[in-house]
Amino acid sequence: MKIQTENIFQVIELKANPTDIYKIFLDESDHTAFTGMKAEINPTVGGAFNACNGRTVGTILELVKNKRIVVAWQHKKFPKHHFSIVDIDIEKSEIGCRIKFNHIGVPSSCDGWLTDNWMKTYWQPLREYVGNTVTAS
Repeated sequence: MKIQTENIFQVIELKANPTDIYKIFLDESDHTAFTGMKAEINPTVGGAFNACNGRTVGTILELVKNKRIVVAWQHKKFPKHHFSIVDIDIEKSEIGCRIKFNHIGVPSSCDGWLTDNWMKTYWQPLREYVGNTVTAS
């Protein structure tokens, strides 16, 4: 079965250290704390994860310490056996750090709500967790 897909690209600016943001994404306790939902993460290449109280699962494909996280990512609303790719680039910026977020291969049926969900479930809570304002484009 062929699945039509879309990409979600967002740029987030935070007044935070890239090292801290990298750690927050990969540390079970921090991840659970900032999203308010349980996460289990094996923070190694090939390691499995589940987040958002088990609604998302996947495998870590690439890690570049304090700079990049790439995962194979699946949501329970995705078609069975369909994984997308989440690519998170973290770089130092004038105000702290910039996250370039690219979610590749999102089923078209999930694109709209998932685009909004990244803002509501990740970027806004992350802003509150690190104590500053987030902007996305």
